[in-house]
Amino acid sequence: MTRIVLITFVLLAMLAGGSVGALAWADGKAGEQLPAGALVGGVDVGGLTREQALEHAERRVGSLIARPAHIELGDRRYTLTPDEAGVRIDLRSAIERAYDAGREGSFVSRGWRKLTGGRLSQDVPVQAVVDGLAVRRFVERIAKQQARAPVDAELEMTLTSVTVKPERAGRRLAARDALVARLTRRLTSSTDERTLRGKTIEVPAKVTEEKLLEAQPIAVTVSRDGKRARVFRRGELIETYTVAVGTTKYPTPTGRYVVQTMQVNPAWNVPRSEWAGDLAGQTIPGGDPRNPLIARWIGFNGSVGFHGTNSAGSLGTAASHGCVRMAPSDVISLYKQVKVGTPVLVA
Repeated sequence: MTRIVLITFVLLAMLAGGSVGALAWADGKAGEQLPAGALVGGVDVGGLTREQALEHAERRVGSLIARPAHIELGDRRYTLTPDEAGVRIDLRSAIERAYDAGREGSFVSRGWRKLTGGRLSQDVPVQAVVDGLAVRRFVERIAKQQARAPVDAELEMTLTSVTVKPERAGRRLAARDALVARLTRRLTSSTDERTLRGKTIEVPAKVTEEKLLEAQPIAVTVSRDGKRARVFRRGELIETYTVAVGTTKYPTPTGRYVVQTMQVNPAWNVPRSEWAGDLAGQTIPGGDPRNPLIARWIGFNGSVGFHGTNSAGSLGTAASHGCVRMAPSDVISLYKQVKVGTPVLVA
């Protein structure tokens, strides 16, 4: 209270003594400069002209904001420059705001502050903006480079072995939106560290080795040369059957298939082929002596499949019109083990 009274007394004395001109002169002198204590983006620009302040702020603030930003992921480092991010800094407007703040009040208060060495306690923030789309595209490029699709477990078959190629997890960039926001904040700050740590997260495969074997524990292979059908359960050989395969003229087709159809005592839809003779185009019911499909049918390639046969002497030879003949008891055994979707390899 005593200080306020004293200042008021001195001011009144100056006015009474004709010191108004001194205050006006001090105010005019101050009008060319930013007020003492004025800060722009934390940088002291007091006592400088606006152009001097702009140059000083560009050196101190602009250079700090105009720094590249980095994202580190493992042993990779990705850099985004201010130009690429479209960083723009409006220092001139901040300096004008600081100047305007110093011109508030009357010439008396401004002149008195100048004469007494008073300081303006104000820090005008610097507005910096970035191109949000450019920052997002930068992060998306990183995400694309880091992405790895998961690989499902896969059944690998040869005539004598069935194994599983294990699944492999994939990965993706974690928290993309958050990374864009963090990067944007850093690019507009004159103080924050410009190196960010990114993270990836694992993307599990949909089909694991265990799931694959649970879904399809049985696999069947057919050797045309060896006249053998083999049955594997979870990769272990459990049965071997002697079979008949197609002749040279009507070979059993090779390739990787799956069981498509299954029937008990199947009817025979006789193909319209020369070898079918008078039966061509007819449907012979199951159990009919003219029907060569005995006991069971396990189709894996349209009209080609496993079936029982009464021609036991043909087993172990190339004697069929493309199908895989089996002893009736063997095809019944096979029928109990497979299902629609069971993989079949013929080679």
